[in-house]
Amino acid sequence: MAGCVCCSALKPRYKRLVDNIFPSSPEKGLVRSEMEKLTYYAVSAPEKLDRIGVYLARKLTRDIARHRDKAVFIAMEALNQLLLACHAQQINLFVESFLRMVATLLESANAEFQALGTHSFEKFSKIEEDTASYHRRYDFFVSKFSSMCHSNQQDNNIRLKAQLNGVQGLRGVIRKTVSDELQVNIWEKQHMDKIISSLLYIMQNDTNDEKHNDDGSPVPKEDSEHPSSLAEESFRELLSRAAFANVPAAVSPALSHMDNHKLWTPDSTFAIKCFKIIMYSVQGQYSHLIVKMLLDHLDNHGTEKQHTRASILQVLCAIVPIPSSAAIGPSVIDVFNRLARHLKISTERLNQKDFVNALIETTGVLAGVVPDYQKLEIITFYITKSQEAICGSEDGEGMISVDKKFASLLLQSLHRISKTYHASNLSTLSSTLLDPLLKVALLTDPSERLLAHNLLISLFDRNQNESRLTLVSSQTDVESMGLVSSAASKYDVDFLDRRLPSIYHWLFESFKHDDNSINNFMSLYKCALVLCLSIFSPDIITDMTCLTLAVQGAAIELLNNANQPEDVIGHVSQVLASTASIMLVLAHLSAIPEFQHYVNQVMLSRNSIAPQLMPEHALTGQKTRISFKFEPEALSKVIFTSTAIYDALVGRIGFNIEKLNQPFLANLPLDTLSSEGKHGPIDVESINISFTMGRETSVTLEDGVMPANTITYQYLKQVFTKPPISRKEQMAKNQKVADHIRSVPFEQLIAEMKPDPTIECKKWYEQVINTEANSVEDEGIDPLVFPSICYF
Repeated sequence: MAGCVCCSALKPRYKRLVDNIFPSSPEKGLVRSEMEKLTYYAVSAPEKLDRIGVYLARKLTRDIARHRDKAVFIAMEALNQLLLACHAQQINLFVESFLRMVATLLESANAEFQALGTHSFEKFSKIEEDTASYHRRYDFFVSKFSSMCHSNQQDNNIRLKAQLNGVQGLRGVIRKTVSDELQVNIWEKQHMDKIISSLLYIMQNDTNDEKHNDDGSPVPKEDSEHPSSLAEESFRELLSRAAFANVPAAVSPALSHMDNHKLWTPDSTFAIKCFKIIMYSVQGQYSHLIVKMLLDHLDNHGTEKQHTRASILQVLCAIVPIPSSAAIGPSVIDVFNRLARHLKISTERLNQKDFVNALIETTGVLAGVVPDYQKLEIITFYITKSQEAICGSEDGEGMISVDKKFASLLLQSLHRISKTYHASNLSTLSSTLLDPLLKVALLTDPSERLLAHNLLISLFDRNQNESRLTLVSSQTDVESMGLVSSAASKYDVDFLDRRLPSIYHWLFESFKHDDNSINNFMSLYKCALVLCLSIFSPDIITDMTCLTLAVQGAAIELLNNANQPEDVIGHVSQVLASTASIMLVLAHLSAIPEFQHYVNQVMLSRNSIAPQLMPEHALTGQKTRISFKFEPEALSKVIFTSTAIYDALVGRIGFNIEKLNQPFLANLPLDTLSSEGKHGPIDVESINISFTMGRETSVTLEDGVMPANTITYQYLKQVFTKPPISRKEQMAKNQKVADHIRSVPFEQLIAEMKPDPTIECKKWYEQVINTEANSVEDEGIDPLVFPSICYF
């Protein structure tokens, strides 16, 4: 006994203090009074912390090997208290010993020791160290805690405890590393693959059937220490601290986990939940990276089954509308170009209906989160591709089926996009958008034309009148619709001047299609009226009236041919019925009683003489044999005439009724020079060149240039009575002038120009002044006084 006392007295003080914390009987637990002495000593002499840690670690290892479980718990309790009490710079050396002890506990097969090590590590993760450790690594802890998350113990309780310890440990690693840039780079692939897959594995095996809020967060419950709840919390914490460069490092393992565990199909509920958590957790300005990575993942699964790819698109649709997201990033057109490419690929494969429907829905959802000006860019991009597919793939026998199907899918996507667009200023509709769209709306089949018609309605309808418009047969029906009109603003001037002629031409040609369905006529009826209601003015009413009369005239001219087949007669009746509904609304919008009275009289006569021409009969799909053999007097009662409308509008301010006496110009070009300055096919009629006549006076006529002295009264009479030059000749003449301007050098154009009269006048004035000045000097008058003399 005396020898033991002697040996103990020779030990260093820190060892004696460490030994004293262990009681004679391990069941008594840690000796609190001695622990206070050890803590005071460690705080007073922080340079001894490292030695204390090494000594405690040696005792812990020996106790584990000898199965002294109580002593192990005492040693870890002492370490935890020392760790929490000491915050000096030298604590880094003590931490190394502490981590070795935790690692020793985790390596043991004893579940209690593993839990003890996990709890100690979690407490350590909450300590903010004064200085960073550049050499400390957590590779072992990441691997060990991840393996605990994947525990496959048969006993459910043991497995849940192991998974709970694994999640707690990973949460400790995350807290200790992600916020400290000087620590080990936890965002490296080898670490993220283990951490993310382990957390998702715990989440996907949740047996508690947790309910979640709209933002993906779980509804609070009593058992908050369940592994799945902690795993989700840790997952959110990790993603919330991810910087721009680290977001892909955290999301890529999640995508791989979905592939490895086949979580995309058949039910993508967990995938949607997982990526909602990701989208809500990452910083808002980085969320577009998630969209890009999902699209990249879709590209990489080009050969997978369509259900897998459709599930990826469902996930995309679920996360894009999240308010915290930064839309779809700066490269908007690139995103939709990739979707269009997948549409193109799907047309070359069989049985892709589910995937195609998911693509169209995704296109609409993605377009719904971008501003309206970007929606117009997307629509322009898609309609251009559609036009290329229609016009660029025609051969002698017609359009290739693949390209035709691709164009149809693009139009369906545009129809879905149009549901998210709200028209504001029609001036934003450039020629690069409208010209291809109007062409596509003329060249495609009736079903595809209907999609283009609906898109135009969405682009024109700034007052949401499309849902109010129905077939009308009287002024009472028009009043019950509650239409809303708005006058053209100053921003719509460009649209009125440049776009309306092409739209009028398109409407005229569209009504003449003999394969139009009832839905086509309904969409054309709505399109014409929403355009009038969006830029309401007397000029628009007059122009649309002229257009309606022209369409009616073309239909009646078609009837004049003998032996018309039944389908042509049905087409004519639908044209006359739709134009009648348009005329009723136009009369109501004009607010002119005479105009309204005349239209009502025609509709009453039509209802009694030719009810088959009424909208409720011709545009409801009823197939009845129709006879149009009317006497001229009866025919004049059931159709609208320009003379009667002229008489009704005469004297009304703002209505240019002279247009009613002029033929409707239906051959207007669709291609014009765009307002942005992009050169399309040139309208040579728009070139206006004037020449100034100099002293050698001449007159420019059709046949050339003649001297003025050869022009007689008889010649002028012959010129004025001569038929006007044809449009084709005028275009050829203007084209010749335009080609000359383009081909010759600029210097030659300058030389061909006549001198400016103001310059000639200035030279003549200077010559007169110089001459008078010379004469004044000869007479001895001061030239400085001469200007004032000349002035008076």
